[in-house]
Amino acid sequence: MTNLTQNQRILVAFLYLMVLVVIFKLIGGDFGNLVWNTNIDSSIWFYSGAFMIILGSYIVEPFFTKPSDVIANSSAVLISLFGLSTKNNLLGYSFIFYYSLLLLILSILTIMLKEAKTDFWSRVSKSFYWFVETFGASKVIFSIVYLSAAYSYFVVPEKIIAFICVIAFWICLTFFDVIGLIVERITKLLNLFGDKVGDELGQAIGCENPLLYKIEIDYTKHKAKPVKYGDLVAVETSINTGSIGMVVDTKYLLNKRWLSIYLIQDKSGEVLKINLKDKKLIAEPKSIFAKENLVFLLNIDELTDQTLKKAIEENLLYKDREQFIGYVSSGSNINMLNFSILRDTGKLKHKISEGAILKTLIYDQETLYQVINGNAKEENLENFDRHGFIIGIARKLGKYNMSSKDLDVCKWMPAIFSPLFFAFPGTVPAAKIKSIAKTSIGRLPDTDLEIPLKDIDAIVTHNTAILGILGIGKSCLSYELIQRVTEKGIKVVCIDITNEYKKELPDYLPEATIVSDDENAFNSINSKYEFIHTDGTKQNPDKSGNIAEYKIAINKNLCKFLFGQDTIPDSKDFETTKKVRILNLDYHKASKGEKIGFNVITTDLTQAEKTRVVAEELFKILMKIPLLDEKRAKVLLVFEEAHSLIPEWNSVASEGDKNATNGTAKVILQGRKYGLGSLVITQRTANVSKSILNQCNTIFALRVFDDTGKGFLENYIGEDYANTLATLEERHAIAIGKGLKLKQPVIIQLNDRENIIIEKPIEGITAAES
Repeated sequence: MTNLTQNQRILVAFLYLMVLVVIFKLIGGDFGNLVWNTNIDSSIWFYSGAFMIILGSYIVEPFFTKPSDVIANSSAVLISLFGLSTKNNLLGYSFIFYYSLLLLILSILTIMLKEAKTDFWSRVSKSFYWFVETFGASKVIFSIVYLSAAYSYFVVPEKIIAFICVIAFWICLTFFDVIGLIVERITKLLNLFGDKVGDELGQAIGCENPLLYKIEIDYTKHKAKPVKYGDLVAVETSINTGSIGMVVDTKYLLNKRWLSIYLIQDKSGEVLKINLKDKKLIAEPKSIFAKENLVFLLNIDELTDQTLKKAIEENLLYKDREQFIGYVSSGSNINMLNFSILRDTGKLKHKISEGAILKTLIYDQETLYQVINGNAKEENLENFDRHGFIIGIARKLGKYNMSSKDLDVCKWMPAIFSPLFFAFPGTVPAAKIKSIAKTSIGRLPDTDLEIPLKDIDAIVTHNTAILGILGIGKSCLSYELIQRVTEKGIKVVCIDITNEYKKELPDYLPEATIVSDDENAFNSINSKYEFIHTDGTKQNPDKSGNIAEYKIAINKNLCKFLFGQDTIPDSKDFETTKKVRILNLDYHKASKGEKIGFNVITTDLTQAEKTRVVAEELFKILMKIPLLDEKRAKVLLVFEEAHSLIPEWNSVASEGDKNATNGTAKVILQGRKYGLGSLVITQRTANVSKSILNQCNTIFALRVFDDTGKGFLENYIGEDYANTLATLEERHAIAIGKGLKLKQPVIIQLNDRENIIIEKPIEGITAAES
């Protein structure tokens, strides 16, 4: 049967019935008897023959025959046979009777055995199904009745013409479907002159990969059809069979337009197909008018095959077409993805840039990738026309677990030519961004996939570093980390020579919980600033200055902050009202003795030396607290402007700074088991002690320009991510480490300040212990 729509099949059935009625009249039939006296035996050819063939072929069983249809067909034949007055007059009556009875019984058994559990009965059921489907179809069983009746009632000399007419009608109906072909051709002509969507669009001229075809529309040959991104087309990949695809790109040349068509696959990976015979005016391939590789525009709402329509709607490419950007290209590996960009980036809702999150499938599992680079390429199109394009490079992140907010490992890699999409369909609402900021340190760029601090204790005990150029948001990130740390009951000691923490931290924590230095800090030791110790007449530089008093004062001050009293209490429990102690070393008038010739003078302790005193005194205190839980963090020591506090050996101003930095590094190295860790913030990685930086397990790398910084970070994040450091956007960072439980580096979008500051700061006073 020809490929007709439902309305066309109804029309064809109606026309066949009209022809049937005409033939009935021409052979001498009586309409009165036909309508009111249906028990005339010779009418069986009309009711149980021709009429039932037409009804079954075009209305009930247009595509296939079910066992339930065979039950209806065989029952209709049996009822007709029972109604005959003279049964012996019908040729083959007994055969037809038992044939129909057999079909009826087998159809019932087929339905009963449908859910058979055993292999034997399952095979029996399939065998019965094949038999009843083949021999119980309306065209078969009613044709037997029709031919038997025609021979029985019309093969007499006076009715030989009637017999020829009846047989000719049956042949035209069952073998050639003459009226169906006529309706199909007329419909094509109407579509051709009516310029309806679905006619010829152009011709396939190339295949870039098994799923990507190039289509040419030549304006000089025919009128171009309206086509846009996301439209469905059928590309003729074999004779009269089209592969369904979607328009993903357009290019304009002189008098021509080129389309890129990406083929749509089903869940098993097979390309969806459609019969193109009804789209062509001339479907015969040997015709002189036949064309090859034609392309037709499709309208999904006009598809009659509901299974095909559902497969298209469920396909990821079609469903997420607004997020589609390209496909996986050659050169990809397990960790890295090369992808060809097909979409016009100027028309995309999201922009492709460093950090953008993409998704594709690996073994039917949605896997995230992050864009880290891109390369410009060029290709020849036709004659002197050239086309430039971009090959993007993305790093595999894994599958985002919505419940645990982890990036789980996804093994292997996507198939080449797999479609690639933006991971997030729209814009994240402001309320959602604010909600994310309450629980996480940031999110994957331009998505609502949050990246929380998974292990606050590890942030402290395994040390953390924030690296980036001046004014890029390092301090804002450090304030947020301090906020999160203090929420876990961990004390924070900040060494800040900029005084920014004193001004800014009250926006993140209640001011009453913060203790800050002022210009009078540790004034009690000032009287011995110029003290020169003498042993008899000999001056002793080691005991000169007020460094000994400074160490005692720092120890007492830290005890006051930690325990609420000048010494360690017997309970060893921290007090809970004060959370942050900010030390500005420039306010500390501490000195040491220095031998100049035969004399000893006092000089200021450098910032590195004062830092060592603070670190060592804090370590001494924590060493006296029992080790109940080695993994639990107790105190975070913050080094703001770390290049001044813990300088690298080749950046020190004096030999004393080198020794001081080594002493601080030793504290950091040993402090972990006592719950002591550090947060290092610097804009010059090259000038910070690598002995301390190498202890930092969690890294937040913001924009960095210097080669030394990039070289150091390359050991943590790899060369590919290190190359993106110079172009990172503001409020973006490359993060990795135990505190985030990230198994690979990830560019994250940090929280904005307005979303993390406390809404109603509590006014308090600045306190300093002198």
